[in-house]
Amino acid sequence: MRKYLTLFLILIMAVSLCACGQKGSESLPGTSGTPGASASKTETEASSDETGADTASQDKQEGAVTIEVTPPDGWTKNEGSILPVHYMKGTASFMVKEEPFGSATLDDVVNEALEIYQKSFDNLEVQGELEPFTVDEKDARKLIFTCTVSKINMKYLYVYLFAADKTYVITFGDQESTFDTLAADYETILSDIKFKAQ
Repeated sequence: MRKYLTLFLILIMAVSLCACGQKGSESLPGTSGTPGASASKTETEASSDETGADTASQDKQEGAVTIEVTPPDGWTKNEGSILPVHYMKGTASFMVKEEPFGSATLDDVVNEALEIYQKSFDNLEVQGELEPFTVDEKDARKLIFTCTVSKINMKYLYVYLFAADKTYVITFGDQESTFDTLAADYETILSDIKFKAQ
């Protein structure tokens, strides 16, 4: 039963969030996870280095960015995902992907994203204030919100940042009732993740 619930939640997140990013580009291929995913197997490849950290490279017109992350124990790579960085722990999900937002500042990116999320989610409620902080020595913004997805109360943490003139979003999502139990894991991932321009 737990396996089916996990698969159901992944499907819900994929369907509900993939529609969000379509505002920025009508030609984006199928997505999984958060708004605007646009990676295919030929465009994005993931590998593992000697330290055990997963390394994902995204080749785009503007150049390539390598994302390095070693999630805490218990997080397993979602091998079926088209995203280069997508992990699961129980019903929780952690993803990183490039987004097609057109805004020039992170605050404007978040406002653009919120407009999309308001149309995509039921009962969306932002938790606290938009929080500026640093990820891999890069300026970032942290947004936490709750919403209802297919009658399930969900909670999300989205982190927006620029790397190599691209907008990236780091997302954590889980059922609202269990989301906070993994707060230490989220902070560990955010403190260790690296975005390296090629």
